[in-house]
Amino acid sequence: MKTQVKLESDADTLEKLICNYGPSKYTDIVWAMQWAGHLCRQEEFRRIPIAELIEKSMLDVISGKVSCEEIETACRKDQEIDDNLSTKREEPAAKKPAKSAKGKK
Repeated sequence: MKTQVKLESDADTLEKLICNYGPSKYTDIVWAMQWAGHLCRQEEFRRIPIAELIEKSMLDVISGKVSCEEIETACRKDQEIDDNLSTKREEPAAKKPAKSAKGKK
């Protein structure tokens, strides 16, 4: 019950903040989407539905809880992790010899 009340109050707070927000509203929405992408990589947020993560990230960005610099840093680190993982995936595939067509007639 407390969770439901908290979610409703967060939604109300977010709605009020968005309605009274200035001209940077649309750029901050982009920041919030990037922040949501970062949050969904975190272990504590993996089981939370993306709609709730987007709402949380919007609230974080609009309320000033997280800055644009923090979002840029987090996204840069996420990109480095992705690059390292993709390099590791490509290396073993490049080293494997091609399969021969033996046995096929």
